[in-house]
Amino acid sequence: MREAPELTAALVAVRSITAHFHTATDGQLLADTRAIEALGRVVDGLRLGAAAQVEARSGKRLGEESLAFRHGARDGVELVEDLTGVSYATARMRVGLGSALAPVVSITGELLPGRYPALSDAVAAGEVGIESARVIVNTVVSIRRRADPDLLSAMAEALADTARHTGVEVVRDVAEHWALALDPDGAEPKERFQRRKRALKIGRTLADGTTTVSLVVTPEHLALLKELLQSRRRSTLMLRTAPGGDDSDSTDPEWQEESGPDGGEPRPRTQQDYDTVFDAITLATSIEQASGAVTHETVVTITAAELEARGGQGWTAGVLAGIPVPVIERRACTGGVRLLVIGADGEALHLGRSRRLFSPQQKKALTVAAGWRCQYPGCTTPAPFLEAHHAKWFSRDAGPTDVGNGVMLCSFHHHLIHATTGRVEIRQHAGDLFFVPKSWRGEYREHQRRQRGPTTDPRLATLRRRHDPARNPFLG
Repeated sequence: MREAPELTAALVAVRSITAHFHTATDGQLLADTRAIEALGRVVDGLRLGAAAQVEARSGKRLGEESLAFRHGARDGVELVEDLTGVSYATARMRVGLGSALAPVVSITGELLPGRYPALSDAVAAGEVGIESARVIVNTVVSIRRRADPDLLSAMAEALADTARHTGVEVVRDVAEHWALALDPDGAEPKERFQRRKRALKIGRTLADGTTTVSLVVTPEHLALLKELLQSRRRSTLMLRTAPGGDDSDSTDPEWQEESGPDGGEPRPRTQQDYDTVFDAITLATSIEQASGAVTHETVVTITAAELEARGGQGWTAGVLAGIPVPVIERRACTGGVRLLVIGADGEALHLGRSRRLFSPQQKKALTVAAGWRCQYPGCTTPAPFLEAHHAKWFSRDAGPTDVGNGVMLCSFHHHLIHATTGRVEIRQHAGDLFFVPKSWRGEYREHQRRQRGPTTDPRLATLRRRHDPARNPFLG
């Protein structure tokens, strides 16, 4: 099985090219880069044509005469994958796009123009890349049942001409405008389709105890989610990793957040977003509890020995991973958690109270006294994303649930205080609270004092406006 002579000659010619990138002038390097890309686009066009023909000769209607069957493949996509060594997704893309651009064979065996003749010619000539071609074809296919066929042909031809001179992102924007113009009523059925696709799926629990969760959201909820996340994101310096994998886990260069300096934001953006989402869920649950309409609570089972030692972990029904004692204590501060203490033989010893919470009136007083933001020094997380914490712990120190023993913290700093490995604790001194390292033995300093009273921080003012129901329609 040998390739066509012209392909052999082309392959030999390409392999004989000697690259001089390191010694080329700037102008030569840019010109060579454009030429190489043009060459790659021609090869991409040939790839699409070959994949489409492999698929055409591998149809199930051919039975045992199918090209795929004769080579031990399930279908044309799998045969392309085996022949080329590319991923199944890439093979499927080539077969799908190539089939859409392929010419039509008449009864007499004559090749006739396909569905997108102008685009097919442009791709074959290397004038349009396959990414832009996919955008054009997918846009036409999405509205073809509701738009005039002649207008669709004009749309595909115009987009092919646009793609000759612009990048794929511009083509995508122009294609969307075409789709809206030809199918102005398509948004409503599209919205129904989006709602049918919405989903939340809890995946498997990993070896380290974490669990994957996948989410498919509608544009409406995506806008709400982005607004929520953006309102809590703190400014982070972005740095670009070096290509080649020298300073990251990937060879691809990417923009990453720089680790915060001492006293700065230590969490990456992904962890900030995670905390924001679950802060909002916790807030909704606490409002439900305050209204007396609680329909659920979490019962955590733990042995008396582990609880006394503040070590080990508790367990809840339906969750394979254990929950560390500090996390249980922190969640109990915010409510919805009851502790079932058992003995060494599994006998129930104590079922804790479900309500050791600050009342809504107490929380309001604490929030006002805190200046409507987290009281950890330097933190600007605003209400309502705050949790009331007992300065003298409810369980460990028998601290009272009153305003004098309360402090408002964001979820991150609340977790920091409860963590067994945390290095910060709250101490009372001169009638106020100070956040200090556990090993602190010196004089208490002003920057360690909890934040109190009104603030003029413009960042907090902006965050508060975003969460004001009178100003933000999403909160109405």
